[in-house]
Amino acid sequence: MICPKKIFYRSLKKKLRKSDTILVFAVMLVIVITLSYAASKFMVLPLDLESYYELQEEASPSFNMMMQWVSALGEFAPSMLLTIIIVTAFALRRQWLEAIFMLATTSSVLLTFALKDIIQRPRPFPIGENATGFFQSINQYSYPSGHVLFFVVFFGFLAYLAWIYLTGLSRIIVISLCAGLIILIGPSRIFLGVHWASDVVGSYVVGALWLFVLILAHQWAVDLYCYDS
Repeated sequence: MICPKKIFYRSLKKKLRKSDTILVFAVMLVIVITLSYAASKFMVLPLDLESYYELQEEASPSFNMMMQWVSALGEFAPSMLLTIIIVTAFALRRQWLEAIFMLATTSSVLLTFALKDIIQRPRPFPIGENATGFFQSINQYSYPSGHVLFFVVFFGFLAYLAWIYLTGLSRIIVISLCAGLIILIGPSRIFLGVHWASDVVGSYVVGALWLFVLILAHQWAVDLYCYDS
């Protein structure tokens, strides 16, 4: 098993003091609960329509292509293929713990299904008129955005691992690429008319909260298997 450099890893952990960690977690949880409750009660929130129309004003062949490409990367087949590639890459390097945690990021899919089924907020523009079966029917719901949730958790955790294990230019490239995809996926879902802005904002926060949990779990696991002695 490959472990992070102890001195660097300890300095990273010191930045996440216990009191700060609890405060950040509590604030994010309150925001998630508030946004989820609002999404369950209101089909459209203030600025939802305004955000959609403002993005439509940016329409151009190149902008449309970029939005469609980023969004397509979050579809089931591409996202699962990407997950398999990354997990396999870590496994080949015998970074078993990282491979397991990258696989665990797909738990965001289950979280998406659970929240969609609970909140049941209609999409801005219905997808299909005769949806049948659980997966088809759950896809009719707008909150949260599965694409945004997956991007935040998957690419967020990948960026976290890059920060720990990579150095120099390779670290900058990987983190910048992950950050760029996370930033773009939200507007792409609004632009394509499959989510409201409030869906996207809520999904960013839900994803960040779940990413936070996975990072803390990974740090606990690293301490246990690498530095417990």
